[in-house]
Amino acid sequence: MKLPEFLNKDQKEIIQHAIDTNTPIIISGKQGPTGKTTLKELLVANGVKAFEEWECTKIELSINLSIDK
Repeated sequence: MKLPEFLNKDQKEIIQHAIDTNTPIIISGKQGPTGKTTLKELLVANGVKAFEEWECTKIELSINLSIDK
């Protein structure tokens, strides 16, 4: 699959690594026409698990658990 030219070399390498390891991809970025949807649609059309950040639910856990020893 040919990745879009608007991606830089590092982004392309990260995407390729995720594809090679079957790791889902979450695409984020500022609001507006940056290519997020275009990239997601290309990846999904090629069988890659890809989502835009707004399609996912994010849970943040920030309280340390106490572990009895």
